[in-house]
Amino acid sequence: MNEVPRILLVEDDESYARRLCRNLEMDHFEIEIALGGNQALQLLETAGFDLVITDVKMPDMDGLELLDIIRRGGRPGLDADMPVVVLTSVNSVETAVRAMKLGAADFITKESERDEITLRVRKAIEQKRLLTENRYLKDQLEQSNEFSEFIGESAAARHIRDEIARLAVQDVSVLITGETGVGKELAARALHRLRGPASGPFTDVNCAALPDDSLIQSELFGHERGAFTGALQQRRGKFELAGRGSLFLDEISELSRASQGKILKAVENRVIQRLGGSREIPVHCRFLFASNRDLLAEVRAGRFREDLYYRVNIYPIHIPPLRERCEDIPLLARFFLDFFCRKYRKEEKRLEGPATDRLLSYGWPGNVRELRNIMERLVIRAPAPGITIADLDTCGLASAPFDIRAVMLPPEGIQLDALEEDLTRQALERTGWSQKDAAALLGISVDRMNSRVKKFGITHPSWRRHKS
Repeated sequence: MNEVPRILLVEDDESYARRLCRNLEMDHFEIEIALGGNQALQLLETAGFDLVITDVKMPDMDGLELLDIIRRGGRPGLDADMPVVVLTSVNSVETAVRAMKLGAADFITKESERDEITLRVRKAIEQKRLLTENRYLKDQLEQSNEFSEFIGESAAARHIRDEIARLAVQDVSVLITGETGVGKELAARALHRLRGPASGPFTDVNCAALPDDSLIQSELFGHERGAFTGALQQRRGKFELAGRGSLFLDEISELSRASQGKILKAVENRVIQRLGGSREIPVHCRFLFASNRDLLAEVRAGRFREDLYYRVNIYPIHIPPLRERCEDIPLLARFFLDFFCRKYRKEEKRLEGPATDRLLSYGWPGNVRELRNIMERLVIRAPAPGITIADLDTCGLASAPFDIRAVMLPPEGIQLDALEEDLTRQALERTGWSQKDAAALLGISVDRMNSRVKKFGITHPSWRRHKS
């Protein structure tokens, strides 16, 4: 709706129309007059209005006939939800009933006071605004359903959908793995929602966002009053709050070994104790876990408990990075463009061929989340319906592939040895500390990898002989 509501007044009595028009303009409405139903339809097909006020008795078209045509969407460009206030010189109950049955927003007589007319017109416009917002929110929820960001026809996308559907009704614990931004939480919510509305709440905890063990354990297990300084009242933890629903522990690899041990006990025994308490509280929820790290590599590195790993890794779902399912990129981009055009009330936008090629050649280090953010930015900033390479440049999408872009030199410079060591360690961690596989990931020989391991003093318990 515009800041100043636009009203189409349909009235064949020109002197009355001018008088009512002046009154409404004094109350900050913008008015256009149509001297009959046919003229009104022409204006409605070509111009945008927030409300129609129509007289009933007119020579060329009855006002109720005009209302019926609008409600049926009987002409191209008509908004079937346009609020219509019926105006008549006769206070007829029969006419009022007919008008309301046809979908009129209100029925008022010409003898009504100016303040009453203004009040009822504003009310009709506000009702339309609420209807539009409710439909938008409903559409947003539908577009944000459990499979929205697994759009695609790649083998990976189909496999993810099949796995989620298969596991949704099972009470088995699930470990969801994948890089940051691939949609691990989305998969967890899908697993929960597909169990049905009676399954209880979806309760999530970002383990990486809690700074220390005390806060983590208080968040998960709750605490009794006086359990620690500042514990002024009893608090239920996420294990309790999840009830018979789903408890999603995101980035579980970021927990300390002490907190891992507490979670292991809760998962194994299905009971918890609040901090400062002694009563055992049963746990009924389903466990969903996620990590952007290779948990087996974390076990081998001594950072993740092996016993918890086997409890967590009962049924794994791996979500591959976006760069490994490039055929889904145009479909996802189209989905997000449509979504954000609706959200921001923008005209439909489309990707031109070269722009699509740019998306396909990009490495997407931030995965689906990054693609979503870029599409949102384009909807807001791109000036024309056709999105060009220049628009992508403006929105920060470089033309170089990820492995080059990720190491672009910042203005303040960089410590090259530190960068090289960091990339070497990342490659080793991602490949389970296999020097051969890590060398392949970095595009270097095994001898060069061995040289870097020695250079940076990297060691690992799984190696028979520590490198030095």
